[in-house]
Amino acid sequence: AEAIRSGLNPGLTVVVGPPGTGKTVTSATVVYHLAKQNMGQVLVCAPSNVAVDHLTEKIHATGLRVVRLAAKSREAVGSSVDYLSLHNMVMELDKDSELNKLVALREEVGELSAADARKLRQLRGRAERELLQAADVICTTCVGAGDPRLANFRFRQVLIDEATQAMEAECLIPAVLGAKQLVLVGDHCQLGPVIMCKKAARAGLTQSLFERLVRLGFRPIRLQVQYRMHPCLSEFPSNMFYEGSLQNGVGAADRRLPRLDFPWPEPDKPMFFQNAQGVEEISGSGTSYLNRTEASAVEKIVTRLLKEGARPDQVGVVTPYEGQRAYVTAHMARAGTCRQALYREVEVASVDSFQGREKDFIILTCVRSNEHQGIGFLSDPRRLNVALTRAKYGVAVVGNARVLSKDPLWYALIAAF
Repeated sequence: AEAIRSGLNPGLTVVVGPPGTGKTVTSATVVYHLAKQNMGQVLVCAPSNVAVDHLTEKIHATGLRVVRLAAKSREAVGSSVDYLSLHNMVMELDKDSELNKLVALREEVGELSAADARKLRQLRGRAERELLQAADVICTTCVGAGDPRLANFRFRQVLIDEATQAMEAECLIPAVLGAKQLVLVGDHCQLGPVIMCKKAARAGLTQSLFERLVRLGFRPIRLQVQYRMHPCLSEFPSNMFYEGSLQNGVGAADRRLPRLDFPWPEPDKPMFFQNAQGVEEISGSGTSYLNRTEASAVEKIVTRLLKEGARPDQVGVVTPYEGQRAYVTAHMARAGTCRQALYREVEVASVDSFQGREKDFIILTCVRSNEHQGIGFLSDPRRLNVALTRAKYGVAVVGNARVLSKDPLWYALIAAF
């Protein structure tokens, strides 16, 4: 409630949403109330298309008129909100319009005459302007806010979701379009922007505007009740990353699946650490790592979950290394004793691609197992935070305890098990 109230005040509001606290629902609620202030259209952005689509759906459910503006290059890519996408809405306006006839002609003959092509551009531009002007909320990516189709718009109210994953410069694109109220929603204790260029990363581009503001002493509002994880799963992340402030909105009884009887070492504590003593190897690509012993352990855990009645879409395997992701996928299909089709439906992905999402069961394979080279990606606390907080019902971590426990953070985690 405090986050929503603050988001409706002029100026800047920063909302920290730890895992499972309902950042997206909060964002949609803020947007709904901003739109009801009748200060013109609300611009809603996020750094990735997936995050924008997810938020678009949530805002649409509040009853507001929402338009999803996609880049021209993405118009052919399907999404969950195609029915709200500007390019599709234009085609639905009037089936017998001159615009639709020209589009049909272009599809039929392949190319229009110069005059017809110009006419089509004009008609489409006019239709797009009308739809955008009639919307309560326009949703696009941060970079998409610089689209020429928005050049003549001024947005006094702007909300940026997943703001901690956006580069600082990205956040400024929607912010400079006339904002009088700017709401940033994110979590600086989870993964930041992905910067491929090492030189740019060293120069400071890995810091988001959100994180800079928090470090400068701007007081954010924190969402404190998590509704995702079994209470024992939220305990370590709460104490380690959020000063113990994370409260549970779900009890142990809410996070028990009656049909599923997995043999957790402690029945009331659906989490365990499995010590794997295998060695790491350089993967076939030469740029990543894999660990066969851990892959075998992961397959056995996945198989047991499936045999106990878990659906493949309830299980996620998380690893920091692409080499291990590819090897685990192949190994499960080869060695698993359940139907192969089931293993194909189990999602095996990087920590980064799981951010903002959840599964009922998460298995984390750590991969690194050496004497002197360290633990690489795993030493990043934000990456560990994301990996541990994706699960609703249970977590299994597979790794080499002796190697991992040299890192203070991992030592504390292994001790918590």
